[in-house]
Amino acid sequence: MKATYYGTTGKELKANWLIDRISGAIHPKYRFPHTGSIELTEDTLNLEGWEDLPLLGIGHVACEYDKAFNRFTVNSSDRLGFFGKGEPLVVTQGDRKMYLLIDWNFFTGFTDNRRWCEAIVKKVNGLVAPE
Repeated sequence: MKATYYGTTGKELKANWLIDRISGAIHPKYRFPHTGSIELTEDTLNLEGWEDLPLLGIGHVACEYDKAFNRFTVNSSDRLGFFGKGEPLVVTQGDRKMYLLIDWNFFTGFTDNRRWCEAIVKKVNGLVAPE
């Protein structure tokens, strides 16, 4: 699988200034400093221009809002993504959370995050041997 992404961490989101937060409702590039292509391989989640995450190092993957990334972070109420399909893909490694928007659509606010979440979970489960 391959697509484009915008990415940030919880720490980076918290460090945003008020102007970044306002601008982020228009376009994620103002709050998500990492962007490029994303590729899911057999054992790695490659984030071009940022880092490569070994799948076995991923602790949790979900599409969900939380305190650092809520419904208003990149979607204003005039985008459909505000109501659904706009949740970030949250990848947790230890105590670090990474927030990804995969194939984010400017007009709707929709992402392809749910499909990617399912694919990553399947790959991770396939790598972990049953006990």
